[in-house]
Amino acid sequence: MNYFPALACGIAASVGILSHVLYFIRGEHHKQAMLYLQMFAASIPLSTLVLVRFVHFSYGQAILHATGMVGSFLAGLWTSMIIYRAFFHRLNRFHGPWYLKLTKFTSFISLWRLDGFRKTYKWHQKHGNIVRTGPNELSISSPSAPTVILGPRSQCIKSPWYDYATYQDLESLHSTRDVATHEARRRVWDRGFSIKALGDYEARVTGYTHELLHAISTFSGHPMNASAWFNYFSFDVMGDFAFGKSFNMLKTSRKHFAIAWLESSTILLGLCSPIPWAIPIGAISPYIGSNFRRFVRWCAEQVDERRDSEPKVPDVTSWLLKAKGAADRDDIEATKWLHGDSRLLIVAGSDTVAIVLTHLFYHLAADPTLVEKLREELTPLMTRGDGEGFHVRDVQHAKFLNAVINETMRMHPPVPSGVFRTTPKEGIVVDGVAIPGRVNVTVPFYVIGRSEECFVRPDEFIPERWIGRTELVREKDAFAPFSLGPYGCIGKQLALMEMRTVVSLLTSRFDIRLAPGEDGSKLLEESRDAFTLRMEDLSLVFEERKGV
Repeated sequence: MNYFPALACGIAASVGILSHVLYFIRGEHHKQAMLYLQMFAASIPLSTLVLVRFVHFSYGQAILHATGMVGSFLAGLWTSMIIYRAFFHRLNRFHGPWYLKLTKFTSFISLWRLDGFRKTYKWHQKHGNIVRTGPNELSISSPSAPTVILGPRSQCIKSPWYDYATYQDLESLHSTRDVATHEARRRVWDRGFSIKALGDYEARVTGYTHELLHAISTFSGHPMNASAWFNYFSFDVMGDFAFGKSFNMLKTSRKHFAIAWLESSTILLGLCSPIPWAIPIGAISPYIGSNFRRFVRWCAEQVDERRDSEPKVPDVTSWLLKAKGAADRDDIEATKWLHGDSRLLIVAGSDTVAIVLTHLFYHLAADPTLVEKLREELTPLMTRGDGEGFHVRDVQHAKFLNAVINETMRMHPPVPSGVFRTTPKEGIVVDGVAIPGRVNVTVPFYVIGRSEECFVRPDEFIPERWIGRTELVREKDAFAPFSLGPYGCIGKQLALMEMRTVVSLLTSRFDIRLAPGEDGSKLLEESRDAFTLRMEDLSLVFEERKGV
């Protein structure tokens, strides 16, 4: 029996190697993460029982040998993986931090501080436009990357990262990876963002903007946390569009409990974005996972209440309810989509707008000449003689206003690390470089926005580059803050409506400056990357203009 430990461990190690070569090296396995974890947890007890029952070991011997066999299996599996990735992988010709190609665990450790977009920027500065950021993953900041990878003719599909919703048995327009399913659901959403629908939404947006103005006026020239208040505004707006009622954060001056749950749970996406299989494991964690489940349940309750009450003026959910079966609570599949899409509406429609507005007003406060240029353009457009008040259509085509918004999104994209795609089996070519098929690729918007290949003086805030000094934009197609193609942001026009309304009304009523001691460094250098940006505080002073 003395030969047994060595033989058993040798066989286990060989099985580990073969499992990698014949199975794990192919296909996607992240959805089975919980199954593998359960199998691993059960392997030692089951092996112990087998050794006791059939080999007649004592329990102490059996546990020792079972542990050795399981350890040998894992050692064989991981050794095979590391050797393959280090010496034989098809992406070895692409450079990057050496440790990232061996295992995604290193990405998790490297990005623990949720500063992924800043680290990716440094990696691109060192290694060039294409950086290997994982065993089967590339970050590509080449000028044509947005068009080739995200554009309307791209054959790339959403990467395994988007399966995060399936672990909660929910689907949404954002999470679905099946192309045909996405196209069908997109048609449902399109009706909710038509020109007519956007016209119906304008009064809501203007109403909440006036609530924001009233709240700001109560500070009477004293410092206020602009990051928080723009968040209150954007979430109140989208709460109305999704559930037919506001979160009332502008009125209560504090964060709604459901939004607190949401923000704590999105940390999971930030931590696990490099490792798709870690998301279902992280989702069962006591704090982050439980808060996410609370938020999911709360959103479902709000949608179910919304199904029983139709507003006088349609909201976005009005159009989603017109999808087949959506109004029927007994239609499980339609309800699953409705619940998932309601959460998407809250998250995607709120964070992004608040992020852009906060950074935009930082630049306005830092450079008062920008405010003067905006007023010079907007005052004639907003001065109406019919007594109807402000209409966003009056400023929709204001060139400098749109240039300021574009320049903010270039320098401070709401999704700084970009979106995740998988190349088709035949691969793609980006700026003359062949990328193999079935590779996970990322287009890092923050990096591209600061690329000298795409923009002249990329670290400077120069709105004129979009209207009069077009020579400062070397690659216009590289600018894709709302993404591109079939997966592009469907709420783009609604987001722009909110931004134009807020910027127009706030700059016309208030002078804006940085609060004493504020230089924006905390916002710019410490905000965290949790797929969308988790912003740090920005202290601004809004002073009501006299005689306006």
